[in-house]
Amino acid sequence: MQASPKRPRVRSDIQADLAKMIASGKVLPGQNLPSEAELSLQLGVSRTVVREAIKGLEAKYLVRSRPRVGTVVLPREDWALLDAEVLEWIADYLDVAQFGDAVLEARRAIEPAAAELACLRASLADLAEIEKALNAMAEAGGDAEAFTRADLAFHEALLRASHNPVFLQFIHSIRAGLNLMLLASNKSVDDYSRTVESHRALLDALVVRNGALARAASLTLLQHATDDLKRLRD
Repeated sequence: MQASPKRPRVRSDIQADLAKMIASGKVLPGQNLPSEAELSLQLGVSRTVVREAIKGLEAKYLVRSRPRVGTVVLPREDWALLDAEVLEWIADYLDVAQFGDAVLEARRAIEPAAAELACLRASLADLAEIEKALNAMAEAGGDAEAFTRADLAFHEALLRASHNPVFLQFIHSIRAGLNLMLLASNKSVDDYSRTVESHRALLDALVVRNGALARAASLTLLQHATDDLKRLRD
């Protein structure tokens, strides 16, 4: 039987290879990537493919290309870490607990305020979406990925219920990072009952339109997430 032909490597593959080269520390911030000619030989693709891949990394702030200077790796703090592709590329080289702490700091600044606003603005349809996500969390059993999908849906629905357009943009920009953090947090525990109950307390506060109670419930569930992430370090 004749072997199937090898699939040609495409720009997305090369972008991933270069991103992993950077994330692994093979090329450090401030250093230059090898030239297009060298990368073309090393990766077995044309210089055009290498050039397009580098443009993609530049758009995500991993590198900066300049004439007569070359392609310089940017500091990690400049990288578009909330970009889904970037997170996929560098996942093996990312301190998930440290990244989770940063995501939690952002969530503490946004979600309690969104919960308070949702008490004033949420429609019955909004509350139904939050309840639907909560029910999916309760029904996920021990499936960490199913639980995480429902958990993410809960927080997306909460931010939508605030009817604040900036908060809505926040969930769009942070979705990939939040998913990574929630999955890591959920995989660190065997029993999701406490997490479900803390989310239920938030929904209950929204239903009775108690802003102070909703803010407190949001802070409580974020503290539980902090505790769960701490287990990754222990």
